[in-house]
Amino acid sequence: MMKKSSRKICVILAVLAVAISPLSAAGLKQYEIDYIKGDIRAKAAAVEQAGLAQDNELPMQALNMALSVSDTLSRDPELDALVVSAVGAISRTNPSENSVIAAKLGETFKKFNDDPVRLAVLRKFYDFPSAANTSLVNAYVTERMQLVTVAGQKEQMDDVLLSSITYLGRHGNNSTFSILFIADLLGIWQEQKELLRATYTPLANNCENEILSILSNVDMSKKLEILEITSQSDSFSQKICAEVAENAFSASIYNIGEMTDISQAQVEVQMAALQTISDTQWTRASKMVTDYFPIARLEYESSLITPVQFAQAIGDIAAVACAETGQVLSSYLDFLNKCMESDDAPVEAVVLSVINALGGLGDKTAFDYLLYVTYLDYPQEVTDAARNALAQLKW
Repeated sequence: MMKKSSRKICVILAVLAVAISPLSAAGLKQYEIDYIKGDIRAKAAAVEQAGLAQDNELPMQALNMALSVSDTLSRDPELDALVVSAVGAISRTNPSENSVIAAKLGETFKKFNDDPVRLAVLRKFYDFPSAANTSLVNAYVTERMQLVTVAGQKEQMDDVLLSSITYLGRHGNNSTFSILFIADLLGIWQEQKELLRATYTPLANNCENEILSILSNVDMSKKLEILEITSQSDSFSQKICAEVAENAFSASIYNIGEMTDISQAQVEVQMAALQTISDTQWTRASKMVTDYFPIARLEYESSLITPVQFAQAIGDIAAVACAETGQVLSSYLDFLNKCMESDDAPVEAVVLSVINALGGLGDKTAFDYLLYVTYLDYPQEVTDAARNALAQLKW
């Protein structure tokens, strides 16, 4: 028995066929006649023939007809097949038509939610890209994200979603970056993390504001993840890496109270951000970095960071020194020397880090403290480092 939806399509086709007289048909191409007179399968075949002839008129006519009955014949497989044929038959023959075709493809993507149709439209988007259709695909990916984050559905990427993200890799914009970057941070579609990063990282250097906005609205653990993402990919410029590090570092040390209030994630952000600031020679953050030294010292003395981490932090602070850095580190070396005098020998790695940093800075403020190191009962490596630092001071 003929399905109800197919009967409706046949009625439409019959009306069209009656309207064509032998006289008017004489001026039509054969595939146009076949389209008007045929059933829906014949229409699909006729549209494909029009595509071979690079004639967009008939495929567009088929799309208009399908869109006009899409609400009535929702999810009809024969109508879907006609739409797939029509979309596939459209070609880039007349540049003046491109915007009209792009708009029609976008309308088709919205109206037909069956996978074969959407996949066909996504493939054709490459031939007819537009800002509106990029926004449409962005919205579709966002909608799929919300099914996971809001509705709590567990879903893996299907072919339509994969094709959507792949398309955005070629034609994405700043919104694309934000959407996929957030999806990565939230662990959505974890099995496709590499695809997500391959898609959004090429967009990164135009999206500095988006990155910093996201950074400011996530917790410390996510800030750390953003630091890792930006520092480990060549797609992010040094400037962006440094901006991210500066902002993350500022957030990690802002309004610190008791040492017991500092989380492990906060400490990890400090260490990672400080290293990036040092690696990128981001001197804009030099004053903030030197002001951090007392915090780092308290964290070290409270066992929140290890001697190795503290020594690394001292070196990183000196790498982007400001005018006060030499004085701050000289004062700390004075403290370490007094500890040594009191038979409370400081950790060698920490002392060496301070001495080497002062030598690199060449600040003559350190002279007395470096000289005193050579009089104390430090290990030979420490006293040798102090003599070397003394030789580097600038007078």
